Amino acid sequence: AETVEEADEIGRRAVLDLASEDQTEGVDVVPGSDTGEDSDEAARTRRRLLDMARVAESLKGDNDGKLLEAVKHVKEFLKQGYRPILFCRFIPTAEYLAEELRKRLPKKVAVASVTGLIPPAEREARIHQLVQSPKRVLVCTECLSEGINLQDHFDAIMHYDLSWNPTRHEQREGRVDRFGQPKDVVRILTYYGIDNPIDGIVLDVLIRKHKKIRSSLGISVPVPVDTDAIVEAIFEGLLFREKSGATQQQLLPGLEEYLKPKKEDLYTRWDDAAEREKRSRTMFAQETLTKHADEVARVLEESQTAIGSPRDVISFTLGALREHGASIEPEGKKFRFDLGEVPRALRDAIGNREKFQAQFDLPVEEGTLYLNRTHSLVEGLAAYVMDTALDPECESIARRAGVIRTDAITRRTTLILARYRYDILARYKNEEKNQLAEECLLLAFEGSPAAAQWLEPEAAEALLQAEPITNIYDEQARTFVSRVVEQYDDLLPHLGEEAAHRAQVLLDAHSRVRVAARVTGVKYEVKPQLPPDILGIYIYLPATN
Repeated sequence: AETVEEADEIGRRAVLDLASEDQTEGVDVVPGSDTGEDSDEAARTRRRLLDMARVAESLKGDNDGKLLEAVKHVKEFLKQGYRPILFCRFIPTAEYLAEELRKRLPKKVAVASVTGLIPPAEREARIHQLVQSPKRVLVCTECLSEGINLQDHFDAIMHYDLSWNPTRHEQREGRVDRFGQPKDVVRILTYYGIDNPIDGIVLDVLIRKHKKIRSSLGISVPVPVDTDAIVEAIFEGLLFREKSGATQQQLLPGLEEYLKPKKEDLYTRWDDAAEREKRSRTMFAQETLTKHADEVARVLEESQTAIGSPRDVISFTLGALREHGASIEPEGKKFRFDLGEVPRALRDAIGNREKFQAQFDLPVEEGTLYLNRTHSLVEGLAAYVMDTALDPECESIARRAGVIRTDAITRRTTLILARYRYDILARYKNEEKNQLAEECLLLAFEGSPAAAQWLEPEAAEALLQAEPITNIYDEQARTFVSRVVEQYDDLLPHLGEEAAHRAQVLLDAHSRVRVAARVTGVKYEVKPQLPPDILGIYIYLPATN
């Protein structure tokens, strides 16, 4: 900061954990930790800080009651089979706590700290190294409260330091209490000092109210965005009482007189926000959809078809890895994978995994991967297959074009993989929002493009299971594919009709859900972007005598 006012503002926002629209993670640098000046005033400030530091040093280790009690809780977590994360407010606290835990926990327990001093890539590397130990404890700051999923490796949270912003607690807990967590029970421990007036204010005024609203609605309602001044006033009132010479016994009764109107104002605004959220949830609540359950089920089924079912994930993952040379052995619900023979580039794409066990449904045991559609291994495998198929210099198990002779058909049939894109325009009063949607479709026709007889979607899908019965010369295959490419313009009318049909299907889906949820005042329009992208052309020739 360049001025005292700027420094005060930075300090207030950091200490009070006030919301900032520009930050997605918390700031964990201790305010006032380095003045960087040599003036007389700076020197006096530095001496004061050093005096305070010496007092703090005398409280470390065996004299730190907060630490000693926390160690008991961590040992209990480990005894019960949990793998905890301890969240701290500032960097020195996290590093100190991690160092003390290493001294006081059994040698077989691995302890690591992650703070904002470490670059993001190194944070993930340090966590990856930590999770190699069966018994582990992670100590971190708010730098890990957003954007990093830890549910595969940890199942307990301890709030070593309370945050002035209750939403921070929710973000911390959300790192492990989320979809994909293999444990049925996740432990959350909110740790506070019963004789600490600051902890008491945070707990009583903010956190308990936050949890009360959450238990009532089933979801969290953040502290209203315009109440930072209230939080600051509460804290400054506490400091004012301390400056006036009030003892701790006098502090809490006197502080209550100051806090009461501020707290009531905060609660009034917070309750209003919760009531608005309640009305909103009522409008979209499940009971409003019961009369239209069939319509909603139809939309969900269409969405499932578009993104792929769990069965599709299993088929793709096992099939693609085996085609690349992987050895896969089923063991009940589990599969044992050995990727020693797959290309090195593919192992790099899926996280350098070689030997591991995994399954495709929950729950999973420690050391077993849970593979779903969005798992990094499945996503990396899909990206690798797609990238190598599009790269003419790479050998790939997938091809953008191909020709086989099969007894699954009686007439020459062409299968096209097309990607359609749509603009979804939503108009509400004078506001208009535009979204992009896309989907891939299989379209099949018999005969030549000029006289194409188009098949039903089910028949097109069935062609994927057709098996070749004899070899075809490369030159012959290229000739058949080239003919389709040369007559591409003859396919455009039907491709356009399919685009208009799918756009209407998409519009109908929006309309059905809107009617079922009783949403009014919104108008939708879906416009296809033509022509579609042709991702693949596959030709099936009938068997010959």
